[in-house]
Amino acid sequence: MRDGGRGLELVESFLSVQGEGAYQGRLAVFLRFFGCNLNCIGFDVKTRSNKTGEILIGCDSARAVFKGHFKSKRYSSDEILSLVKNICKGLKTRPIVVLTGGEPLIHHKNENFINLVQNLLNLGFDVHFETNGTIEVNFAKFPVYKKCKFALGIKLANSGVSVDKRINVKAIEAICKNAKESFYKFVLSSPGDNDLEQILQVLKISDAPVWCMAMGASRSELEQNAPRVADFAIKHGFNYSERIHIRLWDKKEGV
Repeated sequence: MRDGGRGLELVESFLSVQGEGAYQGRLAVFLRFFGCNLNCIGFDVKTRSNKTGEILIGCDSARAVFKGHFKSKRYSSDEILSLVKNICKGLKTRPIVVLTGGEPLIHHKNENFINLVQNLLNLGFDVHFETNGTIEVNFAKFPVYKKCKFALGIKLANSGVSVDKRINVKAIEAICKNAKESFYKFVLSSPGDNDLEQILQVLKISDAPVWCMAMGASRSELEQNAPRVADFAIKHGFNYSERIHIRLWDKKEGV
């Protein structure tokens, strides 16, 4: 497919292991795109802007969320495809390709983005999306996304985002009904009955496997929260998700 439409702002691309969810531990190429429709101030992760020096509060991927505060570069789909090919040179295992952000689905109508996904699939890559599940995708109009797998990181009240912004019933239904595979990831710190009720409400929208993940932008915070989250997952019959990259590399970026 030819390139067209607007270029794509890429924050970073790197080879690592998937740290979270149903595919934790898998060798993965990460493509982190600029832009997000939510600012999860409740997660209280503080990041300093490398342009203004301002302290920004939100999630642990602030560099992909706060436009104007961090550098990105605009690429065509062919250029990003070349980045992926170069990263994969000499590998004995074919990695999955994880499209993340920010929120990658804000680009899902961009012709460059569609071309990128299609070309990755044509090359035999297993394409995964990490999304907050708030953007409704028309899978009939954009059938390429039916061939992809989706990790829905649905935000709970602890994100600090109002329920009308973080829960989009039609978006969740569309992904769970049409994607090749989908599962939920929920970020928790000291989980209780209210968290359980929120998770069960999401499951009423569309049923899918649940992975409970401890809040933690640092190794010390993760170590504090993880046992409580694991106990919660076991008690209620959910899966427990590690955050391998934080366990191994703490606050280091690009891993």
